[in-house]
Amino acid sequence: MEQIEINLGVRQGDLLLATAFYLIIDTIMRKLDFRGNISTRSKQICAYADDTIIIASTKQALNKTFNKLTAEVETLGLKIHKK
Repeated sequence: MEQIEINLGVRQGDLLLATAFYLIIDTIMRKLDFRGNISTRSKQICAYADDTIIIASTKQALNKTFNKLTAEVETLGLKIHKK
């Protein structure tokens, strides 16, 4: 895969930033594939704008999902603010 060099970003509040962020988050969520609801799956991710919530039926499922989400986010150069 070819790497793209980034020399200039977008300013905070720029409309392009929101669009780019949405596309990135959508890509991550599709890779994780947590469709369905908590009654049919042991874990679920709910995302709105830049907030994401992981819902899981066990602590182990929660940790596994968080680690998977973190790994996917980091491959795209983003970081998770855990608070």
